[in-house]
Amino acid sequence: MHHIASPGYGTIPKLQMQGAILQSSVFFPRPNGTQDDEMYTKFLELAQAKDLDALWTADTKVLQNANAKMVHEAQYGYFNFDPTIYYRYVPDLPGQILARGDIALPALLLGHEKLDGLFTPPWIRTTEALLDHVRVLFPGVPQSVLDMVASEYPVPTNSGPQASLLATTEFFNDIANQCNSMYLTQASLKEDQIFYPHPVYRYVFNTLPAVHGYDLGYTYFPSPPPIAPVDETLAKYFQEAIVNFTRYLDPNPQDSTFWDEYPSENPKVMNMGDPLQTAKSDYTHSLGPDLLNTRLCEYWEFAPWNAPAASKGGSDPQFVVQNEEL
Repeated sequence: MHHIASPGYGTIPKLQMQGAILQSSVFFPRPNGTQDDEMYTKFLELAQAKDLDALWTADTKVLQNANAKMVHEAQYGYFNFDPTIYYRYVPDLPGQILARGDIALPALLLGHEKLDGLFTPPWIRTTEALLDHVRVLFPGVPQSVLDMVASEYPVPTNSGPQASLLATTEFFNDIANQCNSMYLTQASLKEDQIFYPHPVYRYVFNTLPAVHGYDLGYTYFPSPPPIAPVDETLAKYFQEAIVNFTRYLDPNPQDSTFWDEYPSENPKVMNMGDPLQTAKSDYTHSLGPDLLNTRLCEYWEFAPWNAPAASKGGSDPQFVVQNEEL
């Protein structure tokens, strides 16, 4: 997603591509360089290195151990090392760059799992516990954002741990994954798009367990699935759609329009499995309404947890890549 949103800069050109397939483009947004600098300092400490030059020449095992320790100590579901702002290539959060609508976009095949945000701390059983976790993820988050989270993502306390987990998942779905599909879609559909518009096709994997990465078992069938068994019929349909899009920028077989382009009015997505399934997996595929909450996605698009820093396009980092042709 960061490559697609990058406007390019100086000697670092924007990548040229006709089409792109994004399967659950998840990342935890960091709107400025503060957290990056903190992690960089911590990594130097763990690697016993003075600066970036020292890291370039450090022993691989030392770097691996430092990496493993930082991932181990990260917040639950948050691995510390994510795509981030880089002032010479991705100068702002991708959603904000896309909202400005001044870059060329390729044809897009976008998808996510229904429960992508299930990287959720299992101990969050109340709304206040969720707010505490938001404070950890986004230090200095304004009270207005906490009030919004409490209002829009309340965690039920009388329906059991599964209901609490699913409610919290909706929050992580929006800020880290599913809304990214909406940002890319809306940028492609802008009426004032100054470049030739390319088609957008969207899908949602609802087939249980519908967790992050589950669709990879269908992408690479019949290789052993990484998470759960797959349905052969649905896998072959899904693979045919990917191959067709790769060849023709259209997931449909020739002389077929079963999978519609994502329209600006009455938007529909391809459902891999019934979106209302609960206990028993459903392996059908059919077009259905886009259930993403546009209002909430538009709220998160401009990083309200740190609006002053985000509006500046992010601060310059303490470190830079010294050999940029690498």
